[in-house]
Amino acid sequence: MLLRTLGIVWLATAAMAQDARRHPAGSRDQGLPIDPLRFRPYAAAADDACNEVFRRLWLQHEAPAEVAAVLPREGPVAFDAGWVHKKRKGGEADGRWFGGDGRQLPLEKLTDDDAEALLPLLARLRAAPPAFTTPELAVLFQHDLLRAAQRLADARNNPDVVAALWATAAALALPAEALAKLTDPLASATAANAELRAALPQVLGGEVTGCREVLRRSTRLFDAEYTCSWSRVFLRHPDGDEALASMLPTSGDGPTVPIGMGAVLVQGIVALGADGKAHATPMIVDVRTQVLVNRDGLAATNQTFTHDGIDFGIWQLERQAVRTGAAAAFFRSVQADDQDMFRDYGTLKHTTYRGQCTLCHRVTDTPEPHLAGLPVLRPHAKAAFAVTGDERQRLAEQQAQKLFDALAKGPATAGEKAK
Repeated sequence: MLLRTLGIVWLATAAMAQDARRHPAGSRDQGLPIDPLRFRPYAAAADDACNEVFRRLWLQHEAPAEVAAVLPREGPVAFDAGWVHKKRKGGEADGRWFGGDGRQLPLEKLTDDDAEALLPLLARLRAAPPAFTTPELAVLFQHDLLRAAQRLADARNNPDVVAALWATAAALALPAEALAKLTDPLASATAANAELRAALPQVLGGEVTGCREVLRRSTRLFDAEYTCSWSRVFLRHPDGDEALASMLPTSGDGPTVPIGMGAVLVQGIVALGADGKAHATPMIVDVRTQVLVNRDGLAATNQTFTHDGIDFGIWQLERQAVRTGAAAAFFRSVQADDQDMFRDYGTLKHTTYRGQCTLCHRVTDTPEPHLAGLPVLRPHAKAAFAVTGDERQRLAEQQAQKLFDALAKGPATAGEKAK
């Protein structure tokens, strides 16, 4: 079921109305921001203080350190061995607007103008906290501030802004009881969006049966000390629960993944409470589905996300949709050839979601083709079935608390911790 519904969703959402804030499908800059002023996540007025803070942090005109060969302006792509690794050094001519109402934060260092503008804006928000239309929007804005503070501290840049971001995030913190009552935007979205509902497991409000959560040892990409987010992974075996159970615990080189096996990753916000503690909220902001469709080999004619047999679905929560209450549009469907700036491995790289995801999730040109791009099944990941269902949220709270404690002590402490 997951196999077919994912393919249907991927094709159907590609035909949705074009977002006027981003370059359209088929263009040289597909998915990138057109004009920062078109992004108004927290209020309808472009000059709203929260909107301006957001734009100065989450939209950056940046020249990437690396430019992937898979980008349309780099010429035709031959989907043969090594395509996913081909890139060149970036330069000033490669500068573009990156970021926006999504999950990728292109921030590395603020310009002097942005830093000077942010400090009084943040001071104003501390003195007169904004009246957000919903508590969920308040938590999203705080999350944006904390992510930016972590990034700048990690890069050891703009310490005065880091301190102001932390102070503002703390000033906007909600009580623990209010955080516990937050609604999950994914639940609202699946109730209103049949296509999204068809792609997700029942435990997330979808229709797919047979998914079980697995715990694992994860990398920095899913460590809340760096992301302020919790993450959960669910697996589904096409032959049922017993077949899945027989794969765990993994040993040796790991199991051979059958065609039709799927996975779902969800990530949600860990907020800073008014008590100074980290609280895992029910607010899911990122959803990714993965399924092995075939093992027909790498080829342009293999019409899957990775061109070697794996399909992906990627949905990201849009702040602006949360503000307007358009539940069916809460989550943007990210297309394979949408572009973004990625910093997953420490270097700002301009590539497509197809190019970035395929680095770690592919069947060919890898020493572990039997895993079919499911690193959770590597033996050292120590995958095991969840028992309570909240293990990853509790772990994320412990991880995020380290960041919050470091930021409270000052930018230098947070930056030292990040290293």
